[in-house]
Amino acid sequence: MASSSILTLLCLLFTCLILDANANANAGAGQREFDYFALCLQWPGTVCHGTRHCCSSNACCRGSNSPTEFTIHGLWPDYNDGTWPACCTRSRFDEREISTLLDGLEKYWPSLSCGSSSTCFSGKGSFWAHEWGNHLHPFALIVL
Repeated sequence: MASSSILTLLCLLFTCLILDANANANAGAGQREFDYFALCLQWPGTVCHGTRHCCSSNACCRGSNSPTEFTIHGLWPDYNDGTWPACCTRSRFDEREISTLLDGLEKYWPSLSCGSSSTCFSGKGSFWAHEWGNHLHPFALIVL
């Protein structure tokens, strides 16, 4: 039960951080308000079962410290028509801005793969950079 409370708190803190970090950002041209959030959870046991390569960023490769409970894959704004806002600006993800949340993110919102993830505008980066650019940054701009 404590894990779900911590997970909820982590989601709220991460959302607040995003809103605070973008308080002065301009909304992307042509963006409309989204209709709902989709919270996507993943079962690490299934994802990790198919792991063929290990690396330092893959939580599946932590041995006895690998995730054993549902983890967050993403929190995404969506429209009722099946589309979603993405890549609203060229704002870059800065992991230093979430440094105080890293322990919680590693536990509750870990990357379960190796390699760089695709980010907006043909970039490459961490799993969280991908989530920020493709899903989280757009809703921070809309909410403001």
